[in-house]
Amino acid sequence: MHNAPLYEDILEGPKNGNSEWIQTKDNFRLRVAFWTKEDALGTVIIFPGRNEYIEKYGRTCKKFWELGYSSLVVDWRGQGLSDRYFKNRLIGHVNSFIDYQIDVEAITKILVSKKLPKPWHLLAHSMGGAIGLRALHNGFAVKKVIFSAPMWEIRMHLNYFKDNLMHVYGRNSYLAYKMLKLENNYVPGVDQIPYLETAEFENNSLTTDRDYFQFLKNQILLYPELALAGPSVKWLNTALLECQKLKKLTPPTIPCLTFSSPTDRIVSNDAIKKLLRNWNNSKHLEIGNTEHEILMEDPELLQLIYSVIRNFLT
Repeated sequence: MHNAPLYEDILEGPKNGNSEWIQTKDNFRLRVAFWTKEDALGTVIIFPGRNEYIEKYGRTCKKFWELGYSSLVVDWRGQGLSDRYFKNRLIGHVNSFIDYQIDVEAITKILVSKKLPKPWHLLAHSMGGAIGLRALHNGFAVKKVIFSAPMWEIRMHLNYFKDNLMHVYGRNSYLAYKMLKLENNYVPGVDQIPYLETAEFENNSLTTDRDYFQFLKNQILLYPELALAGPSVKWLNTALLECQKLKKLTPPTIPCLTFSSPTDRIVSNDAIKKLLRNWNNSKHLEIGNTEHEILMEDPELLQLIYSVIRNFLT
């Protein structure tokens, strides 16, 4: 393991962070960052979403630091500064969704080798929610889990019927793309420019807080190498299949706290509610007047949310 870059100028996180390269068993180089707090109450392991990176969670790690916790964040394979698949670094890609579990194995090893304080807790956002749920089914050794707008079904269109049609098309058109050797290309119609590079605050799908939106936008403008654009056909197909598989499994017994937005435009809030109905040891809070990044909203709301998180963890 060797030191990796950590862009402190855009982080706004705890001081004295450590960032290192770690190697997976299939030879992907991943970037991880961690902050170890003396006399910590435990460690919060953060599983980011698609098109996310360590620096985006600087403020989040600082919140957990103030609550008394160490933290660790990863750049998944294919995004952030971790190894990517193609020369066109902007294509969001993975060969199979289960490959992210190889990343989880590597994360577990560094948690152990760095002796990050226990108990370990998981915070999983969006795509990280799908990766995290699979990891729990695989025995990932955390005491409690917090989900933020977990991707247990992708919302592909705001209209219910068009959304269903697009899901059917996404699952059933893959073979044709593969035969034409187009499965590693962008999904037709998706943005080929990073969202935050051109998005304006008005009507954005991430946050209702102007300051947080500008914080995220500035990160991408200053360090464009962190960004992704739209996903590949293969990423979409394997993500849709993984969501289907996860919904068929009996939820774990681990204590679970989930935040979601009733007006989320990126993941399905209905799918979240449906899965959590069968999760006996769970609490679900729908937070109104929010967008997809529920933990990146205005300070007053975050104060309430972290009060709930503190009570849940302790």
